[in-house]
Amino acid sequence: MTMLVLADERNPGCVIVARARASARVRARMSARRLDRALAAGASPDSSAGLSVHAHELIGTRARGLLSRSIRRLLQDALCPLRPLSFSVPVCRAKVVRAQRTLEDLAERLDGDEPLNACGLARLRVLLSDGTGPVYDRPHADDLAPALERAIAALEVTAD
Repeated sequence: MTMLVLADERNPGCVIVARARASARVRARMSARRLDRALAAGASPDSSAGLSVHAHELIGTRARGLLSRSIRRLLQDALCPLRPLSFSVPVCRAKVVRAQRTLEDLAERLDGDEPLNACGLARLRVLLSDGTGPVYDRPHADDLAPALERAIAALEVTAD
């Protein structure tokens, strides 16, 4: 079992120490999409056991590597012609190609050892998985670069 230190919402400035049981880890995995959206929206990872467990997984080497590979795959999909009979949502190639350098730098950063904020990692996961978002929609819009910049800014670990 993993120990968690959570913020006590009823007593600001106080913390609660709790154990993260296996069931909490399973629930966090099953609710990953919902927890990603909550963290991306600014929910504190310390506000619940589920968010805390999920944030801990996000900042880990495995999740960061998966995210880096997803970015590299996105670039490959944008730079190479689509395969016929593919059932995946087609990426907006023009926008991804325009953001190529930023995406490559981001993948490198994810592969590094620098600590990253779970909120930014969650924003990236939401950005890459939202089939109606700027990666996949509206080819003439200029919304991918600002979305990437917001996610990159959220990656910064700050001392509170």
